[in-house]
Amino acid sequence: MSKTKSFLNYFFITIAIVLLSKISFNFLALKFIKSVWGLETLEIYNDLQSGKFNYVYAHKFLALFDQIGTFLLPSIIIFYFLKFNHPRFITPKNNDYLKLLYFLIILIGITQILVHFSTYFNNKILPNSFYNYLQKQQEFNISLQEKFVGKSFLNFTFNIFLLAVIPAIGEELFFRALIQKIFKGIFKNYILGIVITSLIFGLLHFQIDNLIAIIFASIIFGFIYEKSENILLTIILHFCFNLFALINMQAIKLEIIEENEIYNFGNYFLIPFSVVMLIYVYKKKIFWR
Repeated sequence: MSKTKSFLNYFFITIAIVLLSKISFNFLALKFIKSVWGLETLEIYNDLQSGKFNYVYAHKFLALFDQIGTFLLPSIIIFYFLKFNHPRFITPKNNDYLKLLYFLIILIGITQILVHFSTYFNNKILPNSFYNYLQKQQEFNISLQEKFVGKSFLNFTFNIFLLAVIPAIGEELFFRALIQKIFKGIFKNYILGIVITSLIFGLLHFQIDNLIAIIFASIIFGFIYEKSENILLTIILHFCFNLFALINMQAIKLEIIEENEIYNFGNYFLIPFSVVMLIYVYKKKIFWR
């Protein structure tokens, strides 16, 4: 069997495992929610459809089980039971942490620039029906995430686990260590593997106004993983990027800072600083080899 066919087989096997795992974990989540809160599936569904989100913790656990079932568990099954080349977890050196800090600053600033481009170009590039669908999904996701953010420290701690830790681990294992490697093998080109993976990564986030920014972030993750061959680096960077967004949401919720103040801070400080950092990194050729 050729290597291309082998990677194609892994691709279709991955889809099958993801579907089976996702369905199974959503079923388990609903059983868990019923046992803890006594909520029936129809009650949860109606609450989601109404947009009221009265059962916040039930929705949080549904999201947690979905993340594990969609990304984390399928990756583990394929790496360790189907003998797909599993990723390396190498303890970062001091120099690695400094590089990650550089790229975190670049990501935070440049993605804010790209958000402005996204809001202008997306409805011109994408078909209207597809754009409207993604817009509705984005509004739904934003409303739900805003409900997730509470004022207690316990709530914030759980949100770090739910919205930063689990996505960073699960999505990096799935998209970088698995999907990117599969597409790299199919097309025999690592750049194509990174780009196609990043397009899928961006679309699956259902955030139309952040689409270009998410694709850009994914491309950065992809190149770091490709050059370093260390999945732990992209997990750390992904976690820090998510944590930064969560801290902003928490600060607004606690009325520590206004949303327009964060917006102005981003435009007048973070964006210029990140551009300078990007130029510095480029000039000094700071990356992994």
